[in-house]
Amino acid sequence: MKTYSLQEAAKFLCVSESWLGELARGRRIKAVKPGKRWVFLEKDLVDYLDALYSVGVNTPQQGCDEEDSSWHCTNVGTRGGLALRLQTENEYAALLGLKTKS
Repeated sequence: MKTYSLQEAAKFLCVSESWLGELARGRRIKAVKPGKRWVFLEKDLVDYLDALYSVGVNTPQQGCDEEDSSWHCTNVGTRGGLALRLQTENEYAALLGLKTKS
């Protein structure tokens, strides 16, 4: 039977290692920690995914892309409105050396 480390299991499930660690600590996914590291059985990982299908749960999509990304979003506020759009367009135009309407 195939076993996975936390890193391997997270990649298998397409979730972050921290999220999978939370699931394991909360006993929401089968895992054991015989020493200092988590160990997951492939069967239990597949069972976890099957259970998500049956209840129609959307899981976080972190870490699912093949390419590595160093961009992380924290404490983002939203702003908007026409004035902001025009300001942004003018900033892009200025960076590109384009003429803008007043």
